[in-house]
Amino acid sequence: MEDSQLKIVNISSKNFKKQLLVSSKEVLILYSFLKDLFPGEVMIINTNIGLDVYYYSPLVYDDLIVNTFLLLSTSKGKTFEDFHVKSLNYREEIEVETKRLFEKLFKNPLLFKNYTKSLFNQLKINYNRNSGLIDELIELWRSKIYEMNFDKGSFRLLIPQMAYLQSKNSDVSNQELLKHLVEQTLNSTRNN
Repeated sequence: MEDSQLKIVNISSKNFKKQLLVSSKEVLILYSFLKDLFPGEVMIINTNIGLDVYYYSPLVYDDLIVNTFLLLSTSKGKTFEDFHVKSLNYREEIEVETKRLFEKLFKNPLLFKNYTKSLFNQLKINYNRNSGLIDELIELWRSKIYEMNFDKGSFRLLIPQMAYLQSKNSDVSNQELLKHLVEQTLNSTRNN
């Protein structure tokens, strides 16, 4: 794959709680602000694991994103010390973190199911305005999942979601990938 300008800022709470860091209204405020600043695609995914800001840019906007997030959070009495912040600015960093996240999720099936459900619902909502970004993420996730050794139950949950998202929103050029994903899913289902 050619060099990507994909960047990710992940913000999570140091005190893990099964709740969102910011409300959906605050996500819209953050998105509106960032969209006006960035020339490319920007997407925010807000789950109970944390808040991820995905964007395309040759420039790094980590500090701006974190400071904007903190403006929203300090009104609730939170400070920078209450959060873990990861800035992923290179493809290799994104791949390593993706694999680490999937390994963590696969160890906790309930967390995995809830996270993927929320994630894919938000991806469906964001697809029209961020199709290039989402297609790149799905391709990355798919490649990392195939490299990993995990139980088939997790595989059966994730791959159909990715196939569904692409089938509903992709052009004909992605149909071969979808066909392959569906065949792999069905084959793994029959093996049990």
